[in-house]
Amino acid sequence: MGLALGLCLVSGASAVLMVSVPEPGSEPDVTQETSTTGPVGDGVPDDSDRRHPSPDDVADASASPSGPSSGPSPTEEEEELPLLLRSVVEEVDSADGDLEVMKGESDVMGDGPLTTFAVEVEKGLPGEAGDFVDAVEEILGDPRSWGNDGDRSLQRVDGDDADIRVLLAAPDTVDRLCAPLRTNGFVSCANGNRAVINQNRWVTGVDHFGDDLETYRIYLINHEVGHTLGHGHVDCPGEGEPAPVMQQQTLGLQGCEANGWVHP
Repeated sequence: MGLALGLCLVSGASAVLMVSVPEPGSEPDVTQETSTTGPVGDGVPDDSDRRHPSPDDVADASASPSGPSSGPSPTEEEEELPLLLRSVVEEVDSADGDLEVMKGESDVMGDGPLTTFAVEVEKGLPGEAGDFVDAVEEILGDPRSWGNDGDRSLQRVDGDDADIRVLLAAPDTVDRLCAPLRTNGFVSCANGNRAVINQNRWVTGVDHFGDDLETYRIYLINHEVGHTLGHGHVDCPGEGEPAPVMQQQTLGLQGCEANGWVHP
C-alpha cells in the first residue's frame, strides 16, 4: 500500500491525502489537504508545541488529599471503570520502541465482507496493553462503527496478514512511524494500513472534549481506521450537529458536537 495515511482507493488506483504540518513556531494551516504521497494526520494546533499539559492543566488532578484514604485501591477502581475509560495513565515522550502484536483472536463481529485487524502496543508504555486491545475490539465491533449493520464484518487476528493494524505508541515512535508527516509528538496518524495512535492523546484526549475521554477514544480509533479504509477529512456540516467521524476533531469541533461514531 506504500506510505499513505488516509489511503483512498479510486477506480483501482491509489490516491493519498496528506495534511502538512509546518515547522514548530510557524503559523500552521490545520485544514489544508493536498494530493501528494505521504501519510495523513490531523495537523498540529497552535499551542501543541508542548507534549504534556501545562501546570495549570493538571493542578486539580495532581492535588493529593490529606490523610489516609478509605476508598478502593487503584486496582479495584480500575476494575469498576467502564472498558473505554481504563488505563488512564501518565503521558510519556518515549518507550522501548518495539511494537508487540497482541495475541488472540475475536469472534467475527457483524455481517458482510470480512475485514481483519491486528492490535499492536509499544513495549514499555504505562497502563495495561490488554485494556487497549479490548477497547479497540469493542469500538470496531460496534454496529455504529465501520461495520454499519452489514457493510462489513470485522475480526481481530494476530497474524502478519491482517487488513488493518491498530498501533498504540509513544509520541517519539508515532513521529517515526508517521514520517514524513510531522506529527510533532502531538497527533496520531494513519500510514498505509496502519492506524497509529499517539499514547498521549489516548490517555489525555484534547481540551475541547472536556472530560469526555470515552467519546474522544472512540473518535480516535474510528477516525484513524477510517483513513486506512480510504476515507479523507470532512468538515462540520452545521452548527450543533454531530461531528462526522472523519472531521479533524482533534483540532476543533467547528461548531459541531463531539462524536466518535461513524453512524451515531
